[in-house]
Amino acid sequence: MSDFSSSDTPGFSRRIRQSAHVVSSRLGDAGVLVHLQTNRIFEVNATGLRIWELAGDGRTLAEIEEVLQGEFEAGSERIRTELLALVAELSREGLLDDDDDTQ
Repeated sequence: MSDFSSSDTPGFSRRIRQSAHVVSSRLGDAGVLVHLQTNRIFEVNATGLRIWELAGDGRTLAEIEEVLQGEFEAGSERIRTELLALVAELSREGLLDDDDDTQ
């Protein structure tokens, strides 16, 4: 376990938002994200879907991590690792944008 909070972690003040070019649909506990410009389809599990929903509110990574820790029964390191991995992948694929980006 780490002795630092996510607000002290570099990059955790990054505010993300859903790309305007993506539509999503809930399928039970999971979800599907479709990038309308590339027609690529991404399936996310319950945690991924919750991260996607929270990104829709324009939250910081620290805020998202805090919500996830309250909602999921997993260790803080696992939550942080999965959050960073998914955000990196969704950003790379154009599904998430930094909130300060202009279109």
